[in-house]
Amino acid sequence: MAQRRSDRPGRYTAMALFVVAVLCFLALAPARGQAAKRAGAYWASLSREQKTDLVLGIFDGFNLNENILGITLKNEYTICTDIMESIMRQSDAFFAGMPAGKIVTALDAFYANKKNKNIPVSWGLWVVVRENRKDPTVGEFLGELRNVYP
Repeated sequence: MAQRRSDRPGRYTAMALFVVAVLCFLALAPARGQAAKRAGAYWASLSREQKTDLVLGIFDGFNLNENILGITLKNEYTICTDIMESIMRQSDAFFAGMPAGKIVTALDAFYANKKNKNIPVSWGLWVVVRENRKDPTVGEFLGELRNVYP
């Protein structure tokens, strides 16, 4: 039986989070046109309550995708159970300290910058959470988003 290497647990978690993000992206591909409409102008048109509901809806979507993926992996690939549980723990840790209200305030500031006006809210959420976590790659990520959504 292969032993798990304890010196690189973050590497496997990062890879697993990436896989989940790609799967979510592919599952939501038909909705990309709608997502482009849900950018800065859309965000600015919402009341604080509607913004909070939208952020909570994004969280609900994350949870649904994690649950579906978790069930599938547990039923089909039992060896992946530990990985899926790690993904869920890391997701919770990633969003720790960022309740919906704080994200709404951060997105208000994010969309105050006109360079971000065309970035969909779902991607804006990732930017503000990564900024909150002091992610050193968030600037590069934001630059890529600005290129994709000029």
